[in-house]
Amino acid sequence: MTGPTPATPANARICPNCDGFATAAVSSGTGRDACGHLHTIAVDCPACHGTGIVPLRPRLTAADVEVAA
Repeated sequence: MTGPTPATPANARICPNCDGFATAAVSSGTGRDACGHLHTIAVDCPACHGTGIVPLRPRLTAADVEVAA
């Protein structure tokens, strides 16, 4: 089988705020034009800036962890 490798929970980086649907068409509320098209604007997700993915977090090392007694 050829094609891209499906995302698994280990390597999935889908934005949790938009679930990967990074850009939405929002109606401007002004009605329709002469051709009958609805006036819309494209709005990007503020968390991922319209990419649909988030960068991986860096791994913690032993020096980064503080242990309180």
